[in-house]
Amino acid sequence: MAPSERELAVKIQSAFDALQAGNFDSGRERLKNALREVTQSSYHGLTIRAYLNAASAYERRRDTATASDLLAEAAKTRAARDGGRDAVTFWFEYARFLERSNQYEAGIPVAIEAHNRMRAEYGPNSAQDIAGSDILATLLTDNGAVASGLNLSEQTYLSARKALGDREPLTWRTENNYAEALRMVGHPDIASTIDAPLLRKRIAHYGHGSIQALVSASNLALDQLAMGNEAETMQALLLQKRCATELADPRSEHVRQADVWIAYAKAYFHPERPMSPGDLEAMAEVKDWNGAPDLLRIKAAQLAADQYERRGDTGRALALRINAYQRAQTTIARQHPITFDALLGVAMTRMARGDSETLATFRDVEQQAFRWMLREVGTAGNRYVAETMRKLADDILYEFGRYALVEPAAAVAYADAVTRWKTMEDGERTLLRLTADRLPDDGTRALAHTVLRLSGQQQELLSSGKLDTDASDVLRRLQDARQALAARMGDKPPAGLQLPSIEDRLQRDDALVDFFVSGRRNRLNPAQPKPAMRLQAVIRRPATAPALVDLGPLDDLLASDAAAPDRDRIFCRLHDTLLGPLKPHLADVKRLFLVPDADLYSLPFAMLRDASGRYLDEIYDTHILTRADAIFFTDQDTRLTRGSKALLVGGLDYAGAANALPSTRTEIDHVDADVRRRGLDSVMMTGSNSGEAEIRQKAQGAAVVHLATHGFYKAASDRTDAMWRSGLLASRPNLGRPPQRDENDGVLYARELMDWDLSAADLVVLSACQTALGDPSRIGSVRGMPTALAIAGARRSLLTLWEVSDEGVANLMARFYQVLADDGLDYASALRKVRIEAIHGQIKAAKDPAVWAAFVFFES
Repeated sequence: MAPSERELAVKIQSAFDALQAGNFDSGRERLKNALREVTQSSYHGLTIRAYLNAASAYERRRDTATASDLLAEAAKTRAARDGGRDAVTFWFEYARFLERSNQYEAGIPVAIEAHNRMRAEYGPNSAQDIAGSDILATLLTDNGAVASGLNLSEQTYLSARKALGDREPLTWRTENNYAEALRMVGHPDIASTIDAPLLRKRIAHYGHGSIQALVSASNLALDQLAMGNEAETMQALLLQKRCATELADPRSEHVRQADVWIAYAKAYFHPERPMSPGDLEAMAEVKDWNGAPDLLRIKAAQLAADQYERRGDTGRALALRINAYQRAQTTIARQHPITFDALLGVAMTRMARGDSETLATFRDVEQQAFRWMLREVGTAGNRYVAETMRKLADDILYEFGRYALVEPAAAVAYADAVTRWKTMEDGERTLLRLTADRLPDDGTRALAHTVLRLSGQQQELLSSGKLDTDASDVLRRLQDARQALAARMGDKPPAGLQLPSIEDRLQRDDALVDFFVSGRRNRLNPAQPKPAMRLQAVIRRPATAPALVDLGPLDDLLASDAAAPDRDRIFCRLHDTLLGPLKPHLADVKRLFLVPDADLYSLPFAMLRDASGRYLDEIYDTHILTRADAIFFTDQDTRLTRGSKALLVGGLDYAGAANALPSTRTEIDHVDADVRRRGLDSVMMTGSNSGEAEIRQKAQGAAVVHLATHGFYKAASDRTDAMWRSGLLASRPNLGRPPQRDENDGVLYARELMDWDLSAADLVVLSACQTALGDPSRIGSVRGMPTALAIAGARRSLLTLWEVSDEGVANLMARFYQVLADDGLDYASALRKVRIEAIHGQIKAAKDPAVWAAFVFFES
């Protein structure tokens, strides 16, 4: 006869009593037998309670391994599978245990099971559903899936406020965990706006002597510490100590933890004050204190390492930094900003020591961070993670670049890292571009271009940090398009196609100069502007390892005005600053590829002059690339091609919303005659029937797109994104409302242009004011029309840096197309020829550099 529920409960309790009495061997065996027996019964509630109580008992004894085994065993029982609400409780408590014991990877599938069961059993937005969502978000974030975790944490927090209200402790817990996630990825400024009011609510509800108030005080202190606010940090830490004292839990070490945080903060904010040997040793020993939070153990080790380095004891410093890195890996996540920062510290100390492992460590942290970025962006966008990624990349590349300047052997790895981070790609998109023209049918090629366009949008959104509803839609569409493309062509590129190196594509008299701006955050004042940004140049020549040259502070290069009275002196100085130090690497160079970065995109490179007075076009066959790997495509479709389509837009009716531009009609009439003479099929759009939607429809499939109209770029004055501050006017524009997606408003914003299909466009000319301007960006050139055109698929774009003269521009454009038609030159060579003619006064009203240097030719 099967034992009753009461009899089974007695056997289980007897086993617990034996364990409590110290009879561990017999008690463990009796518990094992009792649990085996209860799992075979139909008493699911008793089974769940027995396993949870057993695991809790072993966890209290710090035997996490046995507790883990018990819960894993329980998960396989019928009770856990079919036990109704008791099973729901089990899965939730199992997830909480794995989170407490830092078993984040194992905890995620358990938390997913718990959350699904809680939602199914209690309904969406119930307290139980919110609690399950909260624990899952925490596990995702802690395991390094920060974008997914933060998205879910924010959603959970907002759901709790709406469904449960602001006076419910569960809502407070979701607030606490959301703020914790924000702080852990480097956004204490946002976290503090949550932590400060939460602290007041918890003190009012629980009193100072509560663990909830203590945790919130500690969190607020960490926020202020990370923001560099000394007075506010100390105030919060003293409040934390008060809470710890009033809590007076004899089993805890909360007061001692508060004291260590206070000592840490004092040393952190005043690195110029050396710690006494005793205090320093005490700080170093915190890493071995099991009663301290893991974050405190990590930070204490890093602070002590700083102090030992100042004393010249780099051996002790290195040991502490390695300890901090190892602890971050095991207690936070292997791929997490805090872990990467700890590994960067290891690399920097090894650099100071001159260790042979330095290069390997820099490569390790750079590649780990890059893979994490790709994973996070590829799975879930989050605006805060995007910002964290950019700060992280700045810090890593700044230090890596310092090392590469003194260690030539590191230059190759650093040059590759610069290329990766400037494109935020691992070569997949470039390889797909090389693949697209070799795909077997029109449908597959169109799908490949869709993937290229959406992946470009994904990169732009990542660079901007403006990850909104549009970004979620892009991520979803990109995933769908990639799956569809894989289904049509498989996962492998066509046979024999491999991504070449940049050096392989350079000819003997070529050089590629990849400019790179880097800066390091101010540790004590992270909210302040960065220290002077520095400019570096990576020089690539065929069959030669990349060379690295430091060009000095970036600010020295930005004060350049094409209309300044002393512009000749300014641009001679710029030539000497930008290219002078590179001369030893540019011997015998005839063709020069330049890849700007950040604010350099707004620099009119064509105006640079050497000591003999020659402009850049008179010295080199110069090409401006939006990214280094654009060199793989510079020799594709380089000329006007008979039978292809040209779209010409000008002479538009602005219906009084903007000044009429009658010369733009004359301009496109001249262009029309030239392209027709070369055998192109020309389509002209003028007047009032040239709206945004109509232009978009006719631009698809065109090899040449020439738009002569008003352009604009508005400098940032509020939080409006750059891609909504840059654009063109179509006919009858509506300029009286904020920017938005609307193909019928007559305003073509850069954000909208990103989604056009210009994959057939060999050349896009925006003969309008300020179309080359935008906000600095690490990827896709500059955030504005140049980025939008490259993402839409245009291979080349001819844009303007400032407001231009109507007559001079019309004459310059007319001559440009005449040369293309009559001389049969490629686009870049034709522009170079026309510029040189303008320089020598051979084009009416175009001799002034304010006319011919206004145009910048981007190859993407």
